[in-house]
Amino acid sequence: MAENSRQGHDALLDRVERGVVHAQYEAQSRWASVRHKFRKAFAEFLGTAILVAFGSGAIAQLVFSTHSSWSTMCLGWGLGLTFGIYVAGGVSGAHLNPAVTLAQVIFRGFPLIELPLYWIAQFVGAFLGAVIVYITNYASFKANEPSSTIGIFITGRMTDSVSTAAAFAAELFGTAFLVLVIFSTSDKGNTPAGNVQPLIIGLSLAAIGNSFGYETGFALNPARDFAPRVFAAMAGWGVDAFTRQDYYFWVPIVAPFVGAIVGAFTYDVFVYSSGPSPLNK
Repeated sequence: MAENSRQGHDALLDRVERGVVHAQYEAQSRWASVRHKFRKAFAEFLGTAILVAFGSGAIAQLVFSTHSSWSTMCLGWGLGLTFGIYVAGGVSGAHLNPAVTLAQVIFRGFPLIELPLYWIAQFVGAFLGAVIVYITNYASFKANEPSSTIGIFITGRMTDSVSTAAAFAAELFGTAFLVLVIFSTSDKGNTPAGNVQPLIIGLSLAAIGNSFGYETGFALNPARDFAPRVFAAMAGWGVDAFTRQDYYFWVPIVAPFVGAIVGAFTYDVFVYSSGPSPLNK
């Protein structure tokens, strides 16, 4: 009887921690109290770290191996996003992208007060993902010229024929398509994807990379580019991480924010009618 009672308590505690039920949480330790208070931020941190570790890791295999391809690299990013969403989704919503968080604030009523902590967690998580890729491929990094490996961490204009304006447009529209998929698969009045939503969103990222990604390397996420760029600057690539290609670094920061707003606005203008939105008032 005591064993059944204990198991019942554990099951309830598990459901409370996952947000399935709302009940008074009593921490059993100091760390448990901290984890409960910041669990959404921790989930965003861990999910974003997984995204970047798998994604930049896939780029590393493309650079260092003869057995990879652009499509498999895109799939690596897509699966990384899928895994990250499954890890964080039930706790934080698994934005894993500051641009997605901003779109959620503007169009879905996500609390503005939570935005700074989400952004911090996403950037720190992306930084950790870059560190993991560097550690696991350390020997290969040291065996190759820095100029040939910096692209593992950062995006940029893939050829000289790509202008900054064209790169900005590619990042904007790529992010817009990603947010369209996120919003549509979350819409109960449309075709909500349920438990397979992480896979659908991950596949959409892989598809965007294959269809629109070559111009820039498809950042589509300010944290995914900026935090690894900071790591690259600290790990030996220096200020070139920021000054290369005429200070291109601002493009994968600004364009995804604009693209996320464009994607959310477009979906709400033409499709969304099943919930609160600034366009439904």
